[in-house]
Amino acid sequence: MEINGKVKNAINVIEKLVDELSEIVKRAKADGDIPAAKERLQRWKSHAVTHLSEEINPNEGKKLENKRKGSFIMGEPLRNLADEADMYRGFLLSLVEEIQKRPDGILFPLVGTKTISKQVEAPSPSTSRTVFIVYGHDELNLLRLEKLLKERWQLEPIVLSSEAGRGRTLIEKFEQEAQRATYAVTLFTPDDLIEVEDKKYAQARPNVIFEMGWFYGRLGRQRVCILFKRGTKIHSDLDGIMRIEFAENVEEILPQLEKELKGAGLI
Repeated sequence: MEINGKVKNAINVIEKLVDELSEIVKRAKADGDIPAAKERLQRWKSHAVTHLSEEINPNEGKKLENKRKGSFIMGEPLRNLADEADMYRGFLLSLVEEIQKRPDGILFPLVGTKTISKQVEAPSPSTSRTVFIVYGHDELNLLRLEKLLKERWQLEPIVLSSEAGRGRTLIEKFEQEAQRATYAVTLFTPDDLIEVEDKKYAQARPNVIFEMGWFYGRLGRQRVCILFKRGTKIHSDLDGIMRIEFAENVEEILPQLEKELKGAGLI
């Protein structure tokens, strides 16, 4: 294949990926099904990484794989989805410009070296059964919940404290691990004792509220389930939002939790 032919082929691959991105966002705006659109976006990213690794350059595939959107707007899942797609689109369009300017620096390291791409090919695990557990100090119920998700429903629970640090800050670790989840279960337990004037009450840890809000913004409320231990004061912003209450043990609410997981298409 001539040099111009290689450049044309590479640009065609990238333009097709950009078109697929636009279609994902367009469909989400039309049908309003953000969870399905989010799943399509994750699957698009997986095969896009593979295409770039095999047909452009393994380094470019790795760059796309490492792209992460660091912030999300609470209560606007469609906008968050569109912003994430824009981030990937910007990366791809800049890659087209770079190929046009210096094709030998981008494409030629890959010519005739398919084995290289196989060595660095990004994994493409399905994210549709990955559930992030948000929790505070109640480690016993955390372990019970993790066991239920894994053994009863064969889901893949993510527990932040169990994941390797790999030199990341805590917020970096949370954001990167949370990106893998398509559903979140939030464990509200009475961990912090609050005293205001003559009143005392117990509420969930601040990290629980923060992480739940992050998932609200990323996945939408329909993809976040609140398990609420009796005796925990609910924050006023969450008044009226459906939650599943238990007395001592999360296993008490197994049927209700199973119903939510089925409703989300996870089981």
